[in-house]
Amino acid sequence: MSLSDSIGEFRAGVSQVNAVLEKAYEVDSDGNEIFDELQQEFIVSSAFLRMFIHWETFVEASFASYLIGERSVNGTSVSRCVTPSDRDHALKILVGTQKYVDWANHEIVRRLANLYLEDGEPFSSNISAIARDLSDLKTVRNAAAHLSSTTQHQLDALASRVLGRAVSNFTVANFILHLDPNDPSKTILQKYQELLDLAAENIAGNVT
Repeated sequence: MSLSDSIGEFRAGVSQVNAVLEKAYEVDSDGNEIFDELQQEFIVSSAFLRMFIHWETFVEASFASYLIGERSVNGTSVSRCVTPSDRDHALKILVGTQKYVDWANHEIVRRLANLYLEDGEPFSSNISAIARDLSDLKTVRNAAAHLSSTTQHQLDALASRVLGRAVSNFTVANFILHLDPNDPSKTILQKYQELLDLAAENIAGNVT
């Protein structure tokens, strides 16, 4: 898969997620919402998990592309510290002796980038720029995947910090569909999506 294909699939995936989110709040001919609150929360949480998977897939695919010497979408190349024989070999190098790579962990991504790419670019600077946001997204991901007392506390703490006021028992939908306090023209989810899209564009374009 080329870098152009990777970012194209990421963007298509995010668009699909947003289409599903819109359906969660559709109304019937009488103006009544089709899904109840529990169903809406299920749809929103599931869609968010899918978005997170699209991001992880993009990071893995683009990393492998650079390791096998593919040029960026802008036509530039990166300096590699390894020369795998093919994409499968590149992925095996990244996994190393582990069972898998936790692409949701930005520290691991930066560590791998610094090991196998000169100066860790184009991953290091772009991942560092949104490191806190990636941590926040992982907190939401954990709550969407398994809501426990621990993940609920973490989600409430995140929502309280972002919204600037104390909240409790927030759901994933409550948080990500809330208007961004710094820009009420968009939701918190849209803000995160814009940050991910810019990072993906820079990574695919070898822009630091």
